[in-house]
Amino acid sequence: MEQRNWDRKAVSLDAVVGCPRFGLIRGRIADLTHGGLYIRAETSIVPIGAEVTVTFQPNEGVCNRCLSIRGRVAHQSLHGFGISFDQLDRHCQETLDRLLPQMPLVPIRAAPAVRAMR
Repeated sequence: MEQRNWDRKAVSLDAVVGCPRFGLIRGRIADLTHGGLYIRAETSIVPIGAEVTVTFQPNEGVCNRCLSIRGRVAHQSLHGFGISFDQLDRHCQETLDRLLPQMPLVPIRAAPAVRAMR
């Protein structure tokens, strides 16, 4: 079972994921933490472990310039992929420190119920 060090926060931010092998992929960040993010995209062709750069514009009141954060693809799904951040620079860390407290927690999904067959 995956262990998370930070609470996931619900966001809706346009982003571009750059991958040297696959080019640029547009998507929408659905959740964000200090350790990574999940981006909804029409493709999940970027393989697990691939190095990527995610560029996005936080809310205007938080930061007036785009952030570019390096990371690696940690997991994939039919609707997008999760990215685990590498070391954050000071500007990115401070921006996330201002942005994340304003965002709601991502609801915890209940495990699917298993029903007995009669």
